Amino acid sequence: MPAIPLSPHRPLLMLELDKIHNLDCFNATTQVPDESVHAVITDPPYPNRMNLFDGQLVDGLAMLYLACKKAKQYVVFFWNPFDVPPPPAGWHEVARHIWHKPDCKSITHYEVIVAWSKEPRQRVSRVWSIPILDYRSLHDWKPHPTQKPVKLLRYLLEQYTSDGDTVYDPFIGSGTTAVACQQMKRHFIGVEIDPKYVEIANSRLKEPAPPAAPAQPVADEETAPDEITPATSDDASGDAPEKPVKRALKRKIAVKA
Repeated sequence: MPAIPLSPHRPLLMLELDKIHNLDCFNATTQVPDESVHAVITDPPYPNRMNLFDGQLVDGLAMLYLACKKAKQYVVFFWNPFDVPPPPAGWHEVARHIWHKPDCKSITHYEVIVAWSKEPRQRVSRVWSIPILDYRSLHDWKPHPTQKPVKLLRYLLEQYTSDGDTVYDPFIGSGTTAVACQQMKRHFIGVEIDPKYVEIANSRLKEPAPPAAPAQPVADEETAPDEITPATSDDASGDAPEKPVKRALKRKIAVKA
């Protein structure tokens, strides 16, 4: 496997490409030379109404700023719709996408996806209405509280990377970023501190890839964002899909009918 080369001025340990590393995010990131990955795309711990990852919220915020030293051009991250952190000096927020989740159970039916760049040129801010889970992705659902759809990560890769680029995710969880990179011929460096999720991520990488979906056209700065379909649930009990197997089967039956 290829690896990130060592800096001649600052000797660092190498992190192997196309691998999930069972490490603490800060331990791992110190082993990534500055400006050595094209983009950081991640879902860090952030304040949320479900009280998830309370002990790691500071880690999530601190890692975003550290990531700006490691990325050549983009840092892209999920966040709640409120209190989005500002970029550090020398970086610019160039897009703020919305991921609408029609099958979620929480009061807030969307997350924002923020893109920081070294270049101030603004990019299109898009709206993606993508279920957390539908019958077509039922086999891909894993026991992770904030798992993202592969389709959504593929869209982000299309927007911010090219074939052969390296993507770093210091909070890779159950491995969705890695799966999307594998499908789209990007290299990845994944980091996850929980060995249970590392095992899940590795198992997903071994599964055969599904047929490739048509790529979403990349819009220019004049294109309006997609519209979303209003959500119908007001249940505040959590963010995972409600009864995913039952809901998925209902959709499948409806399609056949």
